[in-house]
Amino acid sequence: MSENKLANCAGLAAMPKLLELNLNGNALTSLTDLRGLGSLKKLDVGKNKLATLDKFPVLPELEHFDASENLIEANGEKELENLEQCEKLTTLLMAGNPWVDEKGDDFKKEVLIALEQLNIVQVNDMEPVTSEEKADAKTEKAEREKARLEAEEEARKAAEEAANNPPEEEAAE
Repeated sequence: MSENKLANCAGLAAMPKLLELNLNGNALTSLTDLRGLGSLKKLDVGKNKLATLDKFPVLPELEHFDASENLIEANGEKELENLEQCEKLTTLLMAGNPWVDEKGDDFKKEVLIALEQLNIVQVNDMEPVTSEEKADAKTEKAEREKARLEAEEEARKAAEEAANNPPEEEAAE
């Protein structure tokens, strides 16, 4: 079904035993219509017009996902989180998306951080993910979480300080 100028995937949900689907080179902006493809193992939606993976269908058997050369350019970390329910996902190809290209070599780490619970073994370059890369991603995730918590605590203290010490003008009234 590649190179057919398809704008949606309507009708494909009636094929629950489908194992591989190549929708490369169409005009898809959403994958929502792929709900019900519970047996799908390989999905190629490269060269479409996907700007988000929001409302990504539950595809419990999906192992290989190719979303290369689409339009994902913002909130990439959140986009990756939409793939969390694909418990068997091992290969993720997303090169050619603005956010991915901006991340460059760090994209693999972003995948390993966002999808830590999955057994991702290949990302973009098709080089196997190493145990060292997984460990680095785990460390980076912990550091980011620590920084986030510290920033929240700092903001809470600043708000508390501001509430307890109103500006001079208000105090004079």
